[in-house]
Amino acid sequence: MMTYVKRAEQFLTKVADIFLLVITFTLLAISIVLFIEFLLLSPKVIHVEEIILTGHMKDAAESLKELISPLLMFVIVVELAIMLVKHQPRIVFDVLLIAIAREIIIAGYDFKNVLLGTISLLILFFIRKFLTLKSIPPGTAVIIDPYITIESLNEMLDVHIPFEEDKYLIDLIERLAKERGIVLKKRKTIDIANVKIEILDVDENGKPILVRVIKTA
Repeated sequence: MMTYVKRAEQFLTKVADIFLLVITFTLLAISIVLFIEFLLLSPKVIHVEEIILTGHMKDAAESLKELISPLLMFVIVVELAIMLVKHQPRIVFDVLLIAIAREIIIAGYDFKNVLLGTISLLILFFIRKFLTLKSIPPGTAVIIDPYITIESLNEMLDVHIPFEEDKYLIDLIERLAKERGIVLKKRKTIDIANVKIEILDVDENGKPILVRVIKTA
C-alpha cells in the first residue's frame, strides 16, 4: 500500500513540475516579447543621452525613471521564473528587494512612499542577515523521506550532492546501491559528496522509505 502511495506522490510531483515549467516558459516568452517591444518602441532609450547632454537634468531623471522601471519589472519576472524552477525560498527575498526598489523609483519625489519603501528594504535586509541560516555545521543530521528532491536537500543542509542524473534522493540511493553492489536494508549507509545517507526503514520490496542524512563536511 505504501508503495502505491509513494508512486502516486511521485507522479503528482512530476505533473506539478511540468505545470510549473509551462508557467515559467510562458512568463519568459511574454517577457521576451515585451522586452523586445520595449527596446524597439521606447523613444526614451534613444534620447536619454541627448537629454542629459543638453542639460535638462529634470527631464533626464524622469526619462531614466521611465527606462529603469520596466527593466526592473523584467528582472522580477526572471527571478520569479528561477524561483519556480529551482524551488529555492531564498530567491523570494531577491524578488521582494527588486520589487520594492522598483516602487521606490516609481514613487520619485513622493517622500512618504520613498520612506516606506526604504524602511521595507531595511527590514528585508535585517531578516536576510540575522534570521536566515548562513551555514550548517558538519555533523548536522536530518531524518527525511527519500522522495525529497536532491536540490531541496542541498538547500536544506547546505551540501553539494550532484543531481544531474537523479532528481530525487531515492533515485540516487538506488543507483549508487546498484553500482556499488550494496543491498539496501536497515542501518546500511552510503557515502556521497559531503554527506552520509543511512537507511532507517525499507518497505516489503526493500525500497527505502525513511533515511537519515548526515552532513560530513
